[in-house]
Amino acid sequence: MWRRRCMRLSLTCASAPATSSRSMADDLYVRIILDIGGFVMRLLIALLILLAGVSIAYAHGAEDHEDDSAEAPVIAGADIPEHPTYHEHVRAIIEANCVACHSDGQIAAYAPLTSTEDVMLAAEDIKSHVINAYMPPWPPSQEGLPLQNDRRLSDTDIALIAAWVDVGAALGDPESFAPAATDGFDVPEVRANLTLQLDEPYTPAADLLDDYRCFALPLNISEPMFITGYEFIPDVAEMAHHAIFYVVDAESDRAIQRAEATDGEPGWQCYGGIGIRARHDSFGGWVPGALPLSFPSGAGFRIESGQSIVIQMHYNLSIERQPDQSQLVLEMESVDSQLDEITILSMSAPVEIPCPAGVEGAQCERAAAVKRVGDLYGEDARYTPDYLLYECGQSLADYAENRGEAATGHCDMPIRSALTIFDAAGHMHELGSSFRLELNPGADDALVLLDIPRWDFHWQGNYQFVEPLRVQRGDVLRMTCTWDNSLSDEPRYVVWGEGTTDEMCFGSLMALRD
Repeated sequence: MWRRRCMRLSLTCASAPATSSRSMADDLYVRIILDIGGFVMRLLIALLILLAGVSIAYAHGAEDHEDDSAEAPVIAGADIPEHPTYHEHVRAIIEANCVACHSDGQIAAYAPLTSTEDVMLAAEDIKSHVINAYMPPWPPSQEGLPLQNDRRLSDTDIALIAAWVDVGAALGDPESFAPAATDGFDVPEVRANLTLQLDEPYTPAADLLDDYRCFALPLNISEPMFITGYEFIPDVAEMAHHAIFYVVDAESDRAIQRAEATDGEPGWQCYGGIGIRARHDSFGGWVPGALPLSFPSGAGFRIESGQSIVIQMHYNLSIERQPDQSQLVLEMESVDSQLDEITILSMSAPVEIPCPAGVEGAQCERAAAVKRVGDLYGEDARYTPDYLLYECGQSLADYAENRGEAATGHCDMPIRSALTIFDAAGHMHELGSSFRLELNPGADDALVLLDIPRWDFHWQGNYQFVEPLRVQRGDVLRMTCTWDNSLSDEPRYVVWGEGTTDEMCFGSLMALRD
């Protein structure tokens, strides 16, 4: 059990090119290893991973993902062979969907899947992961709108992997291997009009497994421009978990300077957002396996002279801790090009999370929670919980039934003018359980835009719709968040706040106005 848990928390997947073929001699060697000392080899591998620090890979989600009751999908009419083999049936799935991250020099290099031996040793764990939909990492469910770059495995692929493991994980004949058939896709080419990079490298903190760090990079443009695309180039892929990009106004310079002076290192620590009180809009982000991004034709994100780009980096340090100078490449057009300006719609909902059952004391009083955020983050933070209730047309009575183990917050946003929405994102912290964006809930034309039924703070992102969504004046967007306060090491009443142990319910959408 402990070996499976260690491996389970270490597998990540994304699309990748196929690896080179192995020889018959290599496969014979693998058979001998597995037949003679499979258990010993598994134990040694697990111990080595544990000693290397991979047992702390809770960075990818601290919750226990064990669910032995889960079963592989039954695919009506699917041709699942009675005795599938690795080379003929499973290898192409692994190489097309997992190797990009699970290979040398990448974020999941600590759990490689680049050789036959790697995969055979992890076969049972791979089955558990794909059946439970923990890997490949793709939080949104299929209830929402179809999304670009969907990393989910098909039900047929999941059933094939499960059947292969269930009948003994046979290797088969290497000559039977054929790369996965794909329709192919075009990698966007981003023109490098401006490349942003730190003046000096940043080395992640030695006492952290997960280091969240923000860096302000001045745009140094003399006139307004449109960002029409971007490409993020991680300097050390093994420790780059994700990056989020924000634009902040020139008025934020003083706050940035104060933050940068905190510890004498480049940038500043920032966990729940950019970590400073400043107006900011996010225009994108990056996760391992992400492709360069181009905004819709004829549209761009407007930036102004004097603004800066703030990059929030999440470094996961299970394997590497090296100086980092990642780059953000921007493709830009002059404001004279008369592009349609991308609009960022932001939504916030109340956070009213009581203590879980059995926890009592002054820390479970809402007044104590409100005072706490005011003391930590300033007077404005003290008024935020009540302001959110007011903005959403609610009162505390609307949350009287909230329980610590299943607390909910929601807010409706009426659409004031016709829009075309092409991107959506949600944000909570570590107590989050689920996130949901809906259009016109309860109406005949109700539609789910984005549904994340199993929230994981460490796997957040912006999601682009396959087909942009047209909404009209009078439509209503609803955002709903749920939390589980029993996940907290020190439960207390929780309201909206910026810090690690506070919570948020925040959503954003990229859109074009008529």
